Amino acid sequence: MPPPPRPPKGGAKPWVKGQTDDLASMAALDEHILLAELEERYKHDQIYTYVGDILVAINPFKRLNIYTPAIAAKYHDAVKSSNSPHIFAIADQAYYGMKRTGKNQCAVVSGESGAGKTESAKYMIKQIIDLSHTPEGANLETKIIQVNPLLEAFGNAKTTMNNNSSRFGKYTELIFDGRGGVTGAKISEYLLEKVRVVTQNDGDRNFHIFYYLFGSTDASRLGLSRVSDFSYLYGSDIMSDNQSMLTELLEALKVVGFSGDEQLDMRSALAGILHMGNIAFDGSDDEAHVSSSSGVLAKAAELLGLDAAAMQEGLLCTVTVTRGEQIRKKHNPTHARDVRDALSKQIYGRIFGWIVSQVNFLLAPQSVSSQTNTTSIGILDIFGFENFVVNGFEQLCINVTNEQLQNFFNKHIFENELAEYRKEGVDATQISFVDNGPLLDMFFTKLGMFSLLDEECHFPRASDRSLVQKYAQNLQKQPYYETNRMDEDKFTLKHYAGSVEYTSHGFLERNRDTLAPALVSCCQKSANAIIQDVFLGTLTETGALQTANQSRLRARTQSQSVAADRRMSTASRKSPTVGAQFTTSLKILMQNMMTCSAHFVRCIKPNLQQNPGNFIGDFVNKQLSYTGMLETCRIRREGYSYRPRYDEFMDSFGLLAYGSKQNIEPSRATCEKVMQVSQLKGWLMGRSKVFLKYWHVEQLDKQLRRFENAAIVLQKWGRRFLAQKLLKRLFLQSKQEAKDGASFIQSCGAQFRGIAQKLQKQNAQDAARKASGKALPTSHRVAPPPPRPELSEAELKREASIMWFQTKEVPRGAAQDAGGKFHPWFHGLISRKEAERLLAVRSVGCFLVRLSENRFGYTLSYRIRTRCRHYMVEQDAKGRYALVGVEKICSSLNELINWFQRNQINEEGEMLREPCGQEVDEFGEEQCDYGELLPPGKSGFKGSHASSARDEPDLPPPPVARTAKPGRSGSIGSGAPPSVSRGSKPAAGAPPPVVRSSKPRH
Repeated sequence: MPPPPRPPKGGAKPWVKGQTDDLASMAALDEHILLAELEERYKHDQIYTYVGDILVAINPFKRLNIYTPAIAAKYHDAVKSSNSPHIFAIADQAYYGMKRTGKNQCAVVSGESGAGKTESAKYMIKQIIDLSHTPEGANLETKIIQVNPLLEAFGNAKTTMNNNSSRFGKYTELIFDGRGGVTGAKISEYLLEKVRVVTQNDGDRNFHIFYYLFGSTDASRLGLSRVSDFSYLYGSDIMSDNQSMLTELLEALKVVGFSGDEQLDMRSALAGILHMGNIAFDGSDDEAHVSSSSGVLAKAAELLGLDAAAMQEGLLCTVTVTRGEQIRKKHNPTHARDVRDALSKQIYGRIFGWIVSQVNFLLAPQSVSSQTNTTSIGILDIFGFENFVVNGFEQLCINVTNEQLQNFFNKHIFENELAEYRKEGVDATQISFVDNGPLLDMFFTKLGMFSLLDEECHFPRASDRSLVQKYAQNLQKQPYYETNRMDEDKFTLKHYAGSVEYTSHGFLERNRDTLAPALVSCCQKSANAIIQDVFLGTLTETGALQTANQSRLRARTQSQSVAADRRMSTASRKSPTVGAQFTTSLKILMQNMMTCSAHFVRCIKPNLQQNPGNFIGDFVNKQLSYTGMLETCRIRREGYSYRPRYDEFMDSFGLLAYGSKQNIEPSRATCEKVMQVSQLKGWLMGRSKVFLKYWHVEQLDKQLRRFENAAIVLQKWGRRFLAQKLLKRLFLQSKQEAKDGASFIQSCGAQFRGIAQKLQKQNAQDAARKASGKALPTSHRVAPPPPRPELSEAELKREASIMWFQTKEVPRGAAQDAGGKFHPWFHGLISRKEAERLLAVRSVGCFLVRLSENRFGYTLSYRIRTRCRHYMVEQDAKGRYALVGVEKICSSLNELINWFQRNQINEEGEMLREPCGQEVDEFGEEQCDYGELLPPGKSGFKGSHASSARDEPDLPPPPVARTAKPGRSGSIGSGAPPSVSRGSKPAAGAPPPVVRSSKPRH
């Protein structure tokens, strides 16, 4: 977008506060102007503002009527400056940027808790899917909407800052085929706040799912009566809408495909976690014992499906094997509580990972063809920078993530630009930025903070304080690290967003996040199928869970011996630390995002009370400093964000200077001519690229719209000419046919009158002969009908199949809907070769059902990746239908086809996806292949869905299609009348012969 007029100079139009959509275009911009502009726009419900290519979104804490379909339609391949700032505009840029360049896109949606990140991501995903204009997109959007309650129930919680705060990072990747149609999605989760399971800050709650359990029908079985009875939920009131939220959750579980048994096991496992939190310990420093009643531990073990004695043994001691000798080390009460909490966190974290994997199974692309030549758009919804009164290990990981994202922003916007300027010989001395790369090195190098943390975790006598001492020894020369002289358990880090003081309490335990092999083995033998499966699985280097059966628990087929081997191997395998998982997953995420064209949305929370219309300047300004928006404004105004190669530039904009001429050589001179014709200023030419400001592209696109609009007008007139030409031809044809019809009727009338006169004369002669007693001449005698021609064996089988269908299947409604119309997938007596010809040009999963010529039954044919597959459809003694070799049996043919449109046919995962309709000729008429199946006299049969959908009252009705030759009068279902044999003269009372000058038009 071009910059608006600068502050008044002479008679220029004055700048109006709050009316600037893009703050980077302002001549003067500092902290106070930025804040004042955002506040003024917020007062008028203008919650979106651009800062260059970046969108600032301020949470209104109320519903605004700015997300309607009518408004969304304005942001369909639109020039950014033509509409107000909106999250839909970022979605539009990402989608059409992907389509035009073929390059993957990503959007980083950041901000603190309660700033509206999750809602912004939802609106963006919805708009992108709508832009793809595919049936799969509508289906995928429905699935994402339906699984959201499931992810929010397990991953969200109430905090003092947000009633529905996401306590995990989420990267949603939408997958598209080569034509830009969305085919599936994948969700990756990061940094689930598992510590919330066992402890919460004042005013916070545990994850929503634990409160929903109290509204379930089996709460009494689970031993759940009051929230206050459980220490993991201490101080939390029961949620008022548990029942309605549970209903929504149960619906989501059905959509994902969880069976009733799996849901039962899941509720039992979650209730078992709550009961395990009530297991109390006391004792001496040398030995702990369970102080709570035996019923508490027994109930927890029962719900978790664990052996109570083995579970108690694992909580109270650790058994290690050294040189073949078992060493039993007893826990003190504090250590026993830590082990209990670690087990609770492990169970919950693994169940959450298992749920995400099942959601991805639902959202994955369905067809094999959609998994090749794909592009993607990723939306990252993750915590913003956090600085609380007490900051622990979780805050360190969150802030390091935001530090890495800021570095990604720097590299994407600033650093890569400067390197490109130097390579292309463009002067960029006026551009500078603050690089936080050295700070990230302090975290991730060999002697960085996470490596030192993992090293300290290996020492048996290490403590949180010894970790801080190690940090001080190795990092004291770093300008970003400060020791706390007043408290040896604390240290301060200088982040890009400000200094944060961290308390080291729990760093080592939370980083280890491990269980003793005895407890792992106990869980692997659990009678609860979910717990057994998630503990038989392994954690990857990124922390993702790979279960023993990744697709479905109910399909488990491992033998007991194999399961035992898995228990031994996984119990003894050492899992990577949380810090190692975090650094690996963050590295992979950044590598993927660096290959994408990035878009940025900065979400701002206007006040702590979540009140609409309340804009607290100091609070907002603090968040603006976290996001580095002032630095962004300066760099975006000074830099060149769009740098196409000469050939790319000429392909996109050469039309402006050279029209539709072909073979214009892309060079510095031709590119300069285009820019001169555009009359834009401030651009530069490099050695091989054109350097443009972010608003140059907007202006060039706007100028190209003239040509696009002209092309649309030409196409419109061209289509009109062709339509008029066709209409004229059809009109003349209709007129000629009407004339021929009138002539035919006149001819028939003349012939009829002539025949009538002859008959009257003949009757008079016959009467005279009869009166005189003379015999009738032989020419007046009626000849017997000719004998029926002999039929071949194949023809006899064909007609027997037709008779079977008409007498047996039609009354049962086979292949027909409730209105008596044939389904689009039904075809007549066509051969296997003909079926493969029809399916050859269709997509994978396209199918048809045809009547068999050689037996009483049907054949199902459908397209797979390289060929067609055929299944015989047979009936049992009860008249039920089934595919040969497939166990599923249905009471009707329609039910059988509907079943395999929703379920897999075989182990290859093949499904019926799209019905193959009838062929259509050049005039748009269906060439139906089931005409001979219609019972005699059923000329009023309603036909197929496709044929009944057409409505062309201005055209003459199409002739009746016959697939059998009219010569065989006795053929069953042929639809042709018997032939009439006459002598030299027609018999008395016979109809006149039909005369046609030409064959009827099909």
